[in-house]
Amino acid sequence: MYKIIPMINHDQQEYEQTKQLAINFFENNKEIKSLCFGNIRLNNHGLFHLIFKNKNCKRDLKNQIKRFQLLQYIKPVLKNMKYYQEYLEKIENIRVKNHGLIDFRHKIVKYWAFIAVINDRIRIKIILKKIGNGEIFFWSIIPYWKTKHYKDIRFISLHKGDLNED
Repeated sequence: MYKIIPMINHDQQEYEQTKQLAINFFENNKEIKSLCFGNIRLNNHGLFHLIFKNKNCKRDLKNQIKRFQLLQYIKPVLKNMKYYQEYLEKIENIRVKNHGLIDFRHKIVKYWAFIAVINDRIRIKIILKKIGNGEIFFWSIIPYWKTKHYKDIRFISLHKGDLNED
């Protein structure tokens, strides 16, 4: 007899394994040296952003798994790239603690994106972020591609082009 294994359990198991590898990656690599910016911090803001699109909206499991799997490429890409390909600067409401109280302040937020092709087949975008005069830190990694097919037109897009949301 064949045993039917629900996909949810397999996906959930793969998710838990890749999530733990991602947490270990962040714990073991607090800073990454970059030719372009010097030291880049890896903190829980970046890890949180890989799991959630924003405070109230979690990414789907397959999207999270793919991003966790791509984390291994952050170090070699940032270590070897001298120039960034995209830049965005805008004013955002940032949550800050002011004498023990949570407050929102307008701050200038800067985003930089590095686009790399790994082994001639994996195209990724790594996004870095800086809030005000703070340190530059890792914000996100995106499997960056679009495919088009003739007849069965199919578009695959895992990003929106907004460095803050991606």
